[in-house]
Amino acid sequence: MPIMATTTQTSNIGPGLPATLARGFQASWLTVLLLVTINTGVAGILSIEDARPFWHPFISAQSLGLCIAYAVNAARPWDYAHPIRRLVAAVLIGTLLGLALLLAIKGYGVGDEMYKVAQARQRVGQFLGTGFSAFVLGSCVGLVFLFRFREAQQAAVLHRAEAARLLMSKHAVEAELKLMQAQVEPHFLFNTLASVQYLTETDPKQAGKLLSHLIEYLRAALPQLRASSTTLGKEVGLAAAYLNILKMRMGARLAFTIDVPADLAEHPFPPNLLISLVENAVKHGIEPAADGGVISVAARRDATLLQVTVTDTGRGEAVPVQPGDGVGLSNVRERLGALYGGRGSFTLVHDAPGGTHATLSIPFESAPEAH
Repeated sequence: MPIMATTTQTSNIGPGLPATLARGFQASWLTVLLLVTINTGVAGILSIEDARPFWHPFISAQSLGLCIAYAVNAARPWDYAHPIRRLVAAVLIGTLLGLALLLAIKGYGVGDEMYKVAQARQRVGQFLGTGFSAFVLGSCVGLVFLFRFREAQQAAVLHRAEAARLLMSKHAVEAELKLMQAQVEPHFLFNTLASVQYLTETDPKQAGKLLSHLIEYLRAALPQLRASSTTLGKEVGLAAAYLNILKMRMGARLAFTIDVPADLAEHPFPPNLLISLVENAVKHGIEPAADGGVISVAARRDATLLQVTVTDTGRGEAVPVQPGDGVGLSNVRERLGALYGGRGSFTLVHDAPGGTHATLSIPFESAPEAH
């Protein structure tokens, strides 16, 4: 019965002899207890046809079983390119060690004359038969464990490959975000600057106010161009600056409210997810509606989740954002999946006769305790 040790690499070059002998003892007490229990079961089966006291087959089974397990664990055939050949050799060596230990314990430890070397030579055939049975049984059990261990190794390799694939997917999504962040909504900026130029000639006071909102927006947006993480408060500030600019351009057709508790403002939050929902609400909810509408941004904690909702009272249907119009709703879902797996979600609900609720849910992270 081999003592299976955890490993993850396959090699044709083994350690030196001292290290090889030492690693044969590397096993948990639970594994040793399991081996002793199995060997005791084998001894019980042997005792059925053995008229001698139970300790005779018990010592035989433990000596041979534990020595075979030690030899297999020292050889570790599952680490090598030709494991079966190495396993058979280890079982053979373990069987010979077990026979020697058996003679030492019964012949010289217990004092049974039949197991001393002089008497044992006259019973070579019987000892060879015992050794052969132990070799066959040890080889069969070792093969079962070897195949199961190889299956576990292959499963571990697949899990690592899947983890690497998910990590690459996350990096790809983040790289796409960086590219989009670098664009800083050029159409939005150009349109706003054009409005500032127009108001400078027609209403200088309003032009100064719009320029102030634009500076506020850029002050909030530019630090995030290279950021992989920010806070909910900063994202809300960016959304508020964006909506203030649009309110000046759209007038009474746009109103907005923001309801974010102060204790949630410092919570970590992925950059540009919130602003993309606000952009979508304006472009596909408020702007197409004849009377415009109201956009509401709200955040709350729900058990282990932080939920941020963007609601608009506009047209009531969301059209996918076109290329160049921002991060886009599909990218929102991809980023949530890459960042949080199944713990993050995005839902979009349409009201009748008009209006849309877009909700982001991410894991709530408690603030670290002060020391």
